[in-house]
Amino acid sequence: MSPWQEHNLAAITRRLAPLRRSPQGVLFERRSAYNHVVIRRKHNQLLLCYRHQQSRVEEVQSRLDPRSPLDLLSPYTQAMVLALVWCAQPRRILLIGLGGGRLQMVLHHVFENAQLDSVELDPLVVDIATRFFGFFPDERQRAVIADGRSYVRARAAGTTYDLIMLDAYRAEGVTPHLLTYDFYAECRACLGPHGLVVSNLHSSTPVYDTARRTFAAAFRYTTACSVPSGNVVVMGSDAVSLDPRLIRKRAALAERSGTSGLPLAAWAKNVSFRAPYRRETSILQDSGLST
Repeated sequence: MSPWQEHNLAAITRRLAPLRRSPQGVLFERRSAYNHVVIRRKHNQLLLCYRHQQSRVEEVQSRLDPRSPLDLLSPYTQAMVLALVWCAQPRRILLIGLGGGRLQMVLHHVFENAQLDSVELDPLVVDIATRFFGFFPDERQRAVIADGRSYVRARAAGTTYDLIMLDAYRAEGVTPHLLTYDFYAECRACLGPHGLVVSNLHSSTPVYDTARRTFAAAFRYTTACSVPSGNVVVMGSDAVSLDPRLIRKRAALAERSGTSGLPLAAWAKNVSFRAPYRRETSILQDSGLST
């Protein structure tokens, strides 16, 4: 690790020290205008959960082991980070959806010269990520409370991103206006010359097939990988040919080079490139959304 990374890890460890001694069970529960948030300690992990209003079922959004804060424990986050095999040294990253800030913490640590802009609709979630998950904004790690699509539309002229990561879930799934062809076109307009968009979908949601077809239609090149939890991570670009047959090979090369310090090869082995969907379904357009 570089001197800055050693300093950063020490700071993360200090922030999380009280949580290593937290009791088992519910540590926090509150309902905001957008989410019913529950923080649980289960064995050695802290879980950020969103509770369904009707069924009371809790969906786990983020996982953290306070003893190993730079380990990504959720397989879908590992799959999202595989985008680095196509974008090895991102200088500017946009993340829509914060959750516990797990992707943010790891990418901020690994790429110490990169600028990360995170957009989260729910102020309570930003507070939770800071209080319980060690997330800490600084001059390179911005947290903006806003609707992700509004932020994309209003970005400063000339601002482009090497990587856009979409993980804006509520208990009921992704808000539809973040799944349309029109939204992906707005994301494309934010990309640099070799930029990628990466999105976390879930195969159990009613809109899954439509979301997959819409994403595939929005980009010249796309690929997808799935994990046992049902999450399907899709990647899209107009400039980078995303051949899934090369992901494992490129992940192994990237890991051997040590450029990221992440176990990309192991994560690539854990995903499946079988992620079927019904291709005869419709494409989701803004004009089809209810207002």
